[in-house]
Amino acid sequence: MTGSKPNTNEYPPCKLACPISTDVREYIQLIAERRFEDALYAIRNQNPLPQVCGRICIHQCETACKRGDIDEPIAIAALKRFAADGTWKETVKQTPKKALSGYKVAVIGSGPAGLAAAHDIALLGHSVTIFEKFPVGGGMMAVGIPAYRLPKDVLASEIKAIEDLGVELKTGAVFGEDVTLDGLRSEGYQAFFLATGLHLSRGLNVEGEDLPGTLKGVEFLRDVALGKPVTVGKRVIVIGGGNVAIDVARTALRVGAQDVSMVCLEKQEEMPASDSEIEEACEEGITILNCFGPKKFLEKNGKFSGIEFKFCSCLFDEKGAFCPHYDETQLKVIESDTAIIAIGQAAGLAFANKEGISVTNRGGLEADPTTLQTPIEGVFAGGDVFHGPRTVTDAIATGKRAAAAIDCYLKGKPLPAGDSTETPERAKLAPAVIEKTRKFPRCNFNLVPADQRIEGFGEVTSTLSEELATKEALRCLHCYLGARIDREKCISCLTCVRVCPLGVPTTNKMGEIAIDPFTCQACGMCALECPVQAIDISLHTRGKIAQDIEDAIAKSQHPGPLIVGFFDLHGNFSSSDVRDLGRDYPNIIPVMVFGLRRIDTSDILKAFQYGADGVFLAGCPSDVDPFPEAREKTKQRATHAKAVLQAVGLDGERLEIFDMPNDELVKKEVIVDLIQRIGTMAQVRSK
Repeated sequence: MTGSKPNTNEYPPCKLACPISTDVREYIQLIAERRFEDALYAIRNQNPLPQVCGRICIHQCETACKRGDIDEPIAIAALKRFAADGTWKETVKQTPKKALSGYKVAVIGSGPAGLAAAHDIALLGHSVTIFEKFPVGGGMMAVGIPAYRLPKDVLASEIKAIEDLGVELKTGAVFGEDVTLDGLRSEGYQAFFLATGLHLSRGLNVEGEDLPGTLKGVEFLRDVALGKPVTVGKRVIVIGGGNVAIDVARTALRVGAQDVSMVCLEKQEEMPASDSEIEEACEEGITILNCFGPKKFLEKNGKFSGIEFKFCSCLFDEKGAFCPHYDETQLKVIESDTAIIAIGQAAGLAFANKEGISVTNRGGLEADPTTLQTPIEGVFAGGDVFHGPRTVTDAIATGKRAAAAIDCYLKGKPLPAGDSTETPERAKLAPAVIEKTRKFPRCNFNLVPADQRIEGFGEVTSTLSEELATKEALRCLHCYLGARIDREKCISCLTCVRVCPLGVPTTNKMGEIAIDPFTCQACGMCALECPVQAIDISLHTRGKIAQDIEDAIAKSQHPGPLIVGFFDLHGNFSSSDVRDLGRDYPNIIPVMVFGLRRIDTSDILKAFQYGADGVFLAGCPSDVDPFPEAREKTKQRATHAKAVLQAVGLDGERLEIFDMPNDELVKKEVIVDLIQRIGTMAQVRSK
């Protein structure tokens, strides 16, 4: 629960890139296996706000994803949202809590840092109360992120799940006024976490910026979110190039503006706003003017009337530090009715002096960068008010770190030491491997058309369907779940070198085999072909399939005949299809595998040994098979199994192998046809 960074090169790049070290690979594998409840449980184990992060996280994990070397990264955020939004979310069990300790902790602020801290502190057995100054919980997620990106009911459900752990949320409680450290101590609170966020807008220090008709971005978003009356003119200029500025511009369109322009110092490729946010804003008709900054705000009859801009010739100095240079011979005047300044956020620290809390020169709360404890014993700080404006996951990470530190503090243990190990630089795939790896298109969020988006604050993206989510999850390259060599068994026969479709195994001068665990994509071919069983695969280890068969047959209550069906997860076969199959034909026992290439002759024969009367292998279409080179090997193993069956006096026709049809969504009639074929087979075998 601590969110500490992993200290090993054996973790996949996605996990290393995540501020809270989410095991992305784990839940993506579970989604691929259609184990959606398990996937959500795995996410919640590390992230208390999965629905939120599935929508607004900037997903550093995707930037690091190895798949991006080949075509496009896995749509990790979309998959997290799929797992968190599913109908199964109400039945997924909570992480077990420890026994109540008797300690009380106060959390000031209910943004992502405060909620994450409260979540983990409650799981550790301590009583937690969150104090929030606004009338709603969620901090900037509630009053700074528009509902078209993060619907209010989604955030409310995430907060309720945390409250269900026993966390109390008190809104309308202003720290330093309604709530003080001394007052809380008198009520029995022994530790405190300050996560008050950044709820003020930074100013420009430009002539005329306070004229009537100019607004501040953070306050503008907050007023809209809280339902307060907001008035903008027909023509609006937004100053800024970050995600907040994008939110302000898109919100201005939705509250009545007809012509919205964004003006920022950065070139488009330098803008801090995410590419997707910029693209969506442009689709909605927002104009972006790059490389200009305001020289002065213009007035007419005592009101704001426009802005005179100067050209920004260079934004950074030779060291990469922010140091804009202007060419005032290039000026541009834009007339407007309303200007909204959204160049950055600042902390409201009126409480700091009253409470004796130290503030840094940059305007944040002072705290130890490792333990997060402030100079006041028992008082910790985190989130944006501590580290400045960052991502939701960065805030969650500090909340989780603070929870671990507070737990140690309450128990009288040394506070956690920081991990000094730097995250290793991610290796790149070799060009030869990239060339040999099959490319598959990425499945993204479905986006509402722009003309419909601007009509209100309805969510602009939709959750992936089961078919698209599982298809996307199967694009994962299984980092570090591939081949492992037992060097004591290896005889350096070079079989693995010959059969690997990607050319991953190599030999040294001594003839020893090496398999790079980063490059290996866990196809499994070398493990099955190795004559001395010196190779195993972490994904579906040796004997895993046989164990799945035995367990499935043992659970079956059907008198027979029993038929084991091996289903390639890369085929178009959904969870509901398998459930329907089991309902209509309870004598059919499905076994899901990451490719029929993983099925050995011995697995087929063991199905018969464990009591199956028949076996079929349902493969995927060749154009969705990541390793089509293995298809012939699979057929050879099936043929070999038939020969063995016949040799022991069993009909070889008890075994069938075929491919699922090449249909994107597996239409009902295709499934019915498959069921009928299987049903006919079952009837024949029962005679």
